Amino acid sequence: MPTEAMLLYGFVFLALTLGGMIKGVVGVGLPLVVISLLGLALDPRLVLAILVAPIVATNLRQAFAAGLPQEDLRRFWSLIVLFIVATWGGAYMLVQVNTNVLLAILGVIVVVFSFVNLVNPRFYLPPRHERWVGPAVGLGTGFLNGISTVNGPPLVMYLLSLRLQKEAFVSAYGLIALCGAIPLALSYAAVGILGWRELWLSVLALIPVFAGMWIGERIRHRIDPVLFQRVLLITLIILGLNLLRRGLFGG
Repeated sequence: MPTEAMLLYGFVFLALTLGGMIKGVVGVGLPLVVISLLGLALDPRLVLAILVAPIVATNLRQAFAAGLPQEDLRRFWSLIVLFIVATWGGAYMLVQVNTNVLLAILGVIVVVFSFVNLVNPRFYLPPRHERWVGPAVGLGTGFLNGISTVNGPPLVMYLLSLRLQKEAFVSAYGLIALCGAIPLALSYAAVGILGWRELWLSVLALIPVFAGMWIGERIRHRIDPVLFQRVLLITLIILGLNLLRRGLFGG
């Protein structure tokens, strides 16, 4: 095997392991980390296809750990329906855009959501506005889910604005993320992004991702989570700006 290919495989393995480790430490961030790193070396559509199985598997794990109570389904049903529909729309848009445009879009998404999380604004959404804000969040987040696999940051911001208790927050996020993960896989298969080759690579990606999560969950309480997240977000902003540069200027 050529040295260049071995280095590429090693880089992919390390990027997926790091993405899993970040998710194990802070609970979110797998797509942002993997897109930021693998987008430097691979076709962005291949990166998104590789992420499908890890996203589905990790969201299944989180959703069933949370218990999936029926009250969440009743409360967030309109958000979930539009989330699913918009995921298909985002996936169809993904196959239409130029690769450089896609790199720029992914770069903007990484930079914006990393910056917002770095600033950490505290919003409060009064219950009377939830009826119309929820579906709007589902529509926008679903489109982002389909075109980039990134849905965690906007969903987290919305659920935090509802001031849910910790258990309710974990349960709601697990349910909504799971409802977005399944149509993500189906829509990518339908538009040709996820073929048998990509599916096999995506399944193989489960090994480093879950290895990274195992490491992350065990070091979570041994590091300063605030400092860790701050360094991570600044790094993601730099990587996202590089993706944006490549999309705008090539190279």
